[in-house]
Amino acid sequence: MTKGSDRAGSDDGLGERLRELDSASEANDRELIDRMFQNVKGQCSHSDKTIAGFFRSRSTNVRRLIVLAVFAVLAVIGWYNFPLVNESVRTGPWAATLAVFCILLVVAMIMVTRPVHQPELPRWQVVCLVCVAVGATVLAAFWPAAGAQAITHEHTSRMVAGACMGFGLLLGVPVYALLRLVDRGNAFGSLIAASAAGLAGNFVLKAHCAIDTTGHVLLGHASVAVLFVVGLGLVHYWIPSK
Repeated sequence: MTKGSDRAGSDDGLGERLRELDSASEANDRELIDRMFQNVKGQCSHSDKTIAGFFRSRSTNVRRLIVLAVFAVLAVIGWYNFPLVNESVRTGPWAATLAVFCILLVVAMIMVTRPVHQPELPRWQVVCLVCVAVGATVLAAFWPAAGAQAITHEHTSRMVAGACMGFGLLLGVPVYALLRLVDRGNAFGSLIAASAAGLAGNFVLKAHCAIDTTGHVLLGHASVAVLFVVGLGLVHYWIPSK
């Protein structure tokens, strides 16, 4: 029979060996964790040096203030450097339409800059925003009813709606790019940003374009929002960027 002292000695040796293995395992784990930490730190440092990394590393409130500040600067520059429609066209419905576009732009900005620790936005909320945004630009073609034809800048009777469409698309690009820069990975961020870009283009066109006939507004103004949503929002939704 094996004596108790022999078993105790054997157990002591096994325990020591296990402690040695545990110690080595802990050292390897610490080394692995240190390498992973340095790797992540390097990636974060490299990302912060990019424009997108800088914006996305800001807090939620700072990102929202940046977007609002850029919106305000663009609005002031456009308001004072480009001729507005004639005073006879600046009616209550005209001002209400501009106010609705601004409110929807702010809502889109809030949705895009939603903190990542909060639950993801429900799909129905995004769909509602897109539908309301596009619907508002279409409704603007029918309300107020077409009537005033004041000419305050280089519009002529031969001016086609394509000119306004191209101008509106060009104006919406900075808004789309800005919202994509501050987006930390919202699943529907591209679709929301596309809606905001369409609203921004329509806001400027509504404030400065003196041709308010229904056909012109539908083809030259509302089409901007539709093209942004279809051409950019859905493309990025089906082919998400890495």
